[in-house]
Amino acid sequence: MALLAAFALLAAACGGSDDDGGGSAPAATGADGTSLSGSISVTGSSTVEPITSLLAEAFAETHGGVAFSVAGPGSGDGHKAACAGEVQIWNSSRQIKDEEAECLDGAGIEFIELRVAIDGISVITATGNDAIGCLNFEDLYSLVGVESTGFSTWAEANGLNAELGGSGPFGDGALEIFAPGEESGTFDSFIEIALEEVWEHRVEAGHADENFAVRPDYNASANDNVIIDGVSGNEHSLGWVGFAFADENRDKVRLVDVDGGDGCVAPTPETIASAEFPIARFLYTYVDAGQASDPAVKAFVDFMLSDEGQPYVVDAGYVGLSPADLEQSRSNWNNLTTGTTF
Repeated sequence: MALLAAFALLAAACGGSDDDGGGSAPAATGADGTSLSGSISVTGSSTVEPITSLLAEAFAETHGGVAFSVAGPGSGDGHKAACAGEVQIWNSSRQIKDEEAECLDGAGIEFIELRVAIDGISVITATGNDAIGCLNFEDLYSLVGVESTGFSTWAEANGLNAELGGSGPFGDGALEIFAPGEESGTFDSFIEIALEEVWEHRVEAGHADENFAVRPDYNASANDNVIIDGVSGNEHSLGWVGFAFADENRDKVRLVDVDGGDGCVAPTPETIASAEFPIARFLYTYVDAGQASDPAVKAFVDFMLSDEGQPYVVDAGYVGLSPADLEQSRSNWNNLTTGTTF
């Protein structure tokens, strides 16, 4: 896939950049020498929210006059809020969709696209579910794809799994699935990376609904904590969330290895950065270009992309960008380049 091909180019994903446009943290005053003040509203992806929250907290230590509102209802919600003119900055755990860009264009809003981090999507189960150590894409489709609608036990997926050439058979445990809802970029990315190829083949063969890749009868939530609690509370559960969130909850859930065709790989910062782990994606922040000249917005985004701001990506549990991607984001911002550029 194009995404994985891009990951393969990352030779030093956690490294910094030699680009002198990164600079240090912004000064405690605006361009006119006065103290910064105002408010910044950020919404969108729950996956990117921890990065923005850490950055906002650090920024506020030297810019106490700037008030922040940071929320994470989902990537789709962030793009909708931006189209409605409700926020200056919004996050997305996937690249903006054509229809979302068209909505912004219709509203007269230009956007600046910033790639901010790399994340993996972790398939998770309860810590006590030792029966599952590794799942391939055929396994995942047979358990959570649209053709698994109505399956209430793992064993009910065995017929479909065998037909697909999965790694089963599975046991008789009750199958409880907890995962993000359609408003989440994590939902979209999981389909695109883990399910889409199998699903499209099944649609072409006349076996699957062409409108839905995922079974509708799972426990959907925009709140990652609800997903973690659901998975941890059900012994034979299955779900998926962003790696950083799963990683910090290893006492509650177990991260399942995934086989994307080259063998089972455990999700770690190293395997995600190298593209060895097969379910990985880039994370984005978007800025309303019409708000880019606001002193508080400019200073905050400067800080986010600066050498001092970059460590907060890793502190939040994610993988830093390659030098080339970081330089591209800085160039987009410094030159006020609008539209999709990655």
